[in-house]
Amino acid sequence: MATIKDVAKLAGVGIGTASRVINKSGYVSEETKNKVLEAIKQLGYVPNETARAFVTQDSKIVALFLPSIHHAFFSELAYYIEDELDKNGYNMMLCNSSGHIEKELKYISMLKQNKVSGIIGISYNSIENEINHSMPIVLVDRHIGENIPYVSSDNYYGGQLAYQVLKDTGCTNVAYIGTFSKAVVTEVEKRRKGFEDAAKEGGIKCTLYIEEDPIKDETTFLTNFFKNYKDVDGVFVENDIMALKLVQLAIEQNINIPDELSIIGYDGIKTYSALRPKLSSIRQPIERMGRSLVDLVIKRINGIPVEPVVHPVVFCKGDTTL
Repeated sequence: MATIKDVAKLAGVGIGTASRVINKSGYVSEETKNKVLEAIKQLGYVPNETARAFVTQDSKIVALFLPSIHHAFFSELAYYIEDELDKNGYNMMLCNSSGHIEKELKYISMLKQNKVSGIIGISYNSIENEINHSMPIVLVDRHIGENIPYVSSDNYYGGQLAYQVLKDTGCTNVAYIGTFSKAVVTEVEKRRKGFEDAAKEGGIKCTLYIEEDPIKDETTFLTNFFKNYKDVDGVFVENDIMALKLVQLAIEQNINIPDELSIIGYDGIKTYSALRPKLSSIRQPIERMGRSLVDLVIKRINGIPVEPVVHPVVFCKGDTTL
């Protein structure tokens, strides 16, 4: 972790001058101030009082921000995160960000002010400039630089696996249905990439039916898929919720599942396991992901170096594939 001596050396000033800039006390010329601020930015320096709080004044509170607690995958993940935090003597503060960057930045600010010990986050916003490598933050399905750890499932292999299942059931014209973001790149996009690459290698026609996230009208988006791609006989959908909606729309249009159309989702959410037809899905190990997120953030809080964790996925057969 960078020190005030490192900042002063890089800026070419004395420690006292660097201290005045950091603490906003006493006069410093604008030119010198900018040199110190640039050194702080380059080094990812955290003022001593904040760094000490990370190590010795642990509040035993970890903030978790999610795009939506209504999403079954996020709520199931939150359950295991809270359970594991509790086992380790920590409390969880939940933020339902609704995808609003302002809410996420508020919690990052709380971390900087030592009001929480660490953060576990699922974010699809551009928050890179508010995070430095010293902060005890762990992200889900997204990595920001080399020093901010993340936990993910093996999304690329999941896409390959979905393709292989569809191929093995006799599908000859497949499609991927999902979303993309112009603002950020996440591990989720590897689901599409794995599926697309496997289809190219297998020589099967593959359609990418994608729309920018968030989709304004998901029902219309999926209905138009049926109108425009009537010959598709196998579909891999980005997540279980969208896949289940596709199944229901297919049934409403008298499309026989799985004889005429095979459908595979991604997540393997337990919440939907009792629904019929039972969805075939690439299952993420949600419990293992949640518990490993807690393990990483606690190690970060205690200054222990960690590496990203990528968990394996499996195919869980339901009624929507042959």
